[in-house]
Amino acid sequence: MASATILLLPNVLAQAPVMTDPIPAQTARAVVQRTIELVEAEGLYPRNQDEYASAKARLLAALDGAGAEVDRQPLFQHVNAMLGTLDADGHSSIRPPSTGRRVQQGLASARAQGTASSFALVLTAHGVVLHWTPPQSMGDLQTEAPPFLQRFHADYATTPGADKACALVVDLSAQVGGNAWPPFIAMHPLFGQANPAAWVGRDGTRRAFVNPPQLRQMEARHGGRASNPLQRFAGRPLAVVVDQRTSSAGEMLLVALMGEGSRTRTFGQTSSGATTANVAHRMADGSMLALTTSRYAIGDAPVIRGGIAPEVPTKPGESARDTLLHAATWAAQSSPLCRH
Repeated sequence: MASATILLLPNVLAQAPVMTDPIPAQTARAVVQRTIELVEAEGLYPRNQDEYASAKARLLAALDGAGAEVDRQPLFQHVNAMLGTLDADGHSSIRPPSTGRRVQQGLASARAQGTASSFALVLTAHGVVLHWTPPQSMGDLQTEAPPFLQRFHADYATTPGADKACALVVDLSAQVGGNAWPPFIAMHPLFGQANPAAWVGRDGTRRAFVNPPQLRQMEARHGGRASNPLQRFAGRPLAVVVDQRTSSAGEMLLVALMGEGSRTRTFGQTSSGATTANVAHRMADGSMLALTTSRYAIGDAPVIRGGIAPEVPTKPGESARDTLLHAATWAAQSSPLCRH
C-alpha cells in the first residue's frame, strides 16, 4: 500500500491591512466630530436629508471598533462622501495636510522661477487698453496677500506704457480656484459702495460682500501702496473676460465685478460652475476643511446656480486672443478716457 505524503504548511496568520496614512484614532474622532458640527451649524443644507443621514452613519461606522490608529485616506473618503450630499455643487471637501504642503511647495517653486507679467497692453482702433490677468492665489490671506500685492505693483511698474492706457480689461482665465481675497483686495478701486453682490446663506439671508473701504484697509494692512494703478479706472466702463476654467474664487470675483452693473460687460465662455462660497477650517490633524456656507446673488435676483454665462459669448472658432481683442475694443469705445 502506497504511503501518503503529508505536506506541513506554515500557519498563515491573517494580517491587518497596511495603513497608508495612519493617524491616532482619538484625533480621527475629533476631526469627524468637528466636521459634523460645522456642517450642521454652518454648511449649506443637504439636497436630501435621508441621503445625508446615511452618509453620516457610514462615516461614523468607519470609526467603530477602530484600534489605536485609523487610516486617514479611506476615512476622508467617507467624510467627502458626506460633504458631497450637501447642496453645494460638490464644492465642499476635506484635504489632508500633505496636499496643502504640496500646494505651498508648488507656489514657492513658481515664485522662485519667476512668471510672466500679469499686465499687458492691447492696441485697439480706439486706444490702448490695459489687460490685467490676476494670478491664482492658493494660500491663506496672511501669507499670500503681501507677495500678491508686491507682484501686482511690480508687474504694473515694469509694463512700458501702462500709465497711458485709457481702458481696462480684467481677465479671469487664471482664476481657477483658491483664495479670491488677494486679487479682490488689489482690484478694490473698481468697486462702488452700492455694489449689490451678496452671499446668500442657507436660510436665505443676504449679506453684501463688496466693501471698498474694508478692502482698502486690507490692502494697507498687507503692504499695498497708496497709489493703486487701477484707481484711474474707478467708475469707468470695464470689460471682463472669463472662460471655462474660471472657477470658485474666480467666480466670486466675477460676481463682484458684475455687481457694478451696466458699466461692466463680460466676454468669453460660461464659467466652471463652482458658484458657491467656502469657509476654510483647520482641523485637529492639520487637514483643511473647505465648507460651503453660501451661494452668490446680485441684489434681489435669484441665487446663482451653475456656470455664469457671459453677456458676449465667444463665437464659434474664435480664439482667446480674438475674444480679448473684442473685449478690449468695447472697453476702449466705451471709456471716456479714450476720447481725450
